[in-house]
Amino acid sequence: MKKVLFIATVSQHFFYFHQPCFELFKKHGWEVHVACSGDHTLEFVDKRFNLPFSRSPISVQNIIVYKKLKQIINENKYEIIHCHTPVGGVLTRLAARKARKNGTKVIYTAHGFHFFKGASLSGWCIFYPIECFLARFTDCLITIN
Repeated sequence: MKKVLFIATVSQHFFYFHQPCFELFKKHGWEVHVACSGDHTLEFVDKRFNLPFSRSPISVQNIIVYKKLKQIINENKYEIIHCHTPVGGVLTRLAARKARKNGTKVIYTAHGFHFFKGASLSGWCIFYPIECFLARFTDCLITIN
């Protein structure tokens, strides 16, 4: 059975936006896994990994999450990994580098970048170079505004 992994920092994100996607994958015979923090009930999910994401990109807690994500990805052999939210997207794309070499497709949906015309200088200086670097570990980038 084909497997897909969805990642976001909080379960609330999936609860409000992605349950129809989970249902669609299930209807087409996929096994659906999610990784997030929080306790929202999510339908159409076969396996859930509760990870203590921190929304702060410099939190030491995210090192633990990165290692756990890497383990989850390597053990489950996903066909598709679809990540959301800035911190979830960064950690997942780094953790999935080996899986991509084995054929896993990595999708990142940016629900809004921290760099845009009129954004703060710090947003540009921090997030723009990170996204440029991570582009090489991303098979598909979806942008939403």
